[in-house]
Amino acid sequence: MKVINTRTRDEIAKLRQQAYLAAWPAARQLEAQQDMLNGNPAKWERMRADFLAIRALYSYSDTPPSEEN
Repeated sequence: MKVINTRTRDEIAKLRQQAYLAAWPAARQLEAQQDMLNGNPAKWERMRADFLAIRALYSYSDTPPSEEN
């Protein structure tokens, strides 16, 4: 018998939040946002790419990646 452990959406959301903050602490996220608003989007784009990678790593099993928020 094969046992498959699936995480709930809440568990995945918590894992994502932890990963977001580990990769980009809140102050660094705000800095990226401010830089983007000041016309320098490079840091913002790196953060978005990192967040997309985290979403791919911790994807919801019942939703295709293209439909995630």
